[in-house]
Amino acid sequence: MRLQTASREAEPANREDRLALARATLGAAERSASRWGGRIDRTALRTATTPAAPTTTTEQAEQGLADDGMGTRVPVPGPLAGLFPRGSLRAGSSVAITGAASTSLLLSLAVAAAGEDSWCAIAGMPDLGLRSAVDAGLDPCRLAHVPAHGEQRPQVLSALADGVDVLVLGPDLDLAPVLWRSLLGRARTADTLVLAAAPPGRADLTLRSTTLRWTGLGAGSGRLRTRRLEVLASGRGIAGQREVEVLLPQVGGMIASAPQQRSRHEDLAAPLPVRLLEPVRRAG
Repeated sequence: MRLQTASREAEPANREDRLALARATLGAAERSASRWGGRIDRTALRTATTPAAPTTTTEQAEQGLADDGMGTRVPVPGPLAGLFPRGSLRAGSSVAITGAASTSLLLSLAVAAAGEDSWCAIAGMPDLGLRSAVDAGLDPCRLAHVPAHGEQRPQVLSALADGVDVLVLGPDLDLAPVLWRSLLGRARTADTLVLAAAPPGRADLTLRSTTLRWTGLGAGSGRLRTRRLEVLASGRGIAGQREVEVLLPQVGGMIASAPQQRSRHEDLAAPLPVRLLEPVRRAG
């Protein structure tokens, strides 16, 4: 009763003020519901674009708002955008990651998809510390780290597939094919993006990474600093395979685009630089 009276007394005059008040009220309700694993859809309170300044598909994908009639699109890291149809992922889809640096790729995709206001759950990665997740860019206030083992593991994973926006499944889960298919069905219904390391069944997209080389040691001294990866993508919406080369780790971000390498033919065809000799004074 007090809340209703206060709302009537402080009723905003214009639409923007009403929208701000609705967001604040929804935020309070969300914090209360999160204690019980609740999930609230915020799409109804997003500011609509005007016809004079329509939002582009790229901008919508970056905000996680693009909808092509087959589901909401969520963003991916820029260096990996060339691997995915339309440079983004569909909410409710699944991505399998195999090969080298699978943990780094999982975290990079999770950070981009979760954004600033989505919940992310990580299961089956007991060696991943909270500091590593925070350094990767995940918000610890919207992160659930679940043990890999336990009698209630199927029930816990099913609840996470229903309640979070991004679900990361590590290699230590040892999922049964039946549970994997059940999780994918729940994720499609709840628009939950599933990122899995070597799952026991098929996924919508599959990324395979291979280490090309490490850099940083020099002539037998120093330490390893960066490695160059080749990442191949295959699956729905991709004709054949797509590939990109990336560098990781990076201080300003988990992953970066690898610079183009010059071929041997280009190196031979390139003219040699001209070096001028310094004049030498004659003795005497």
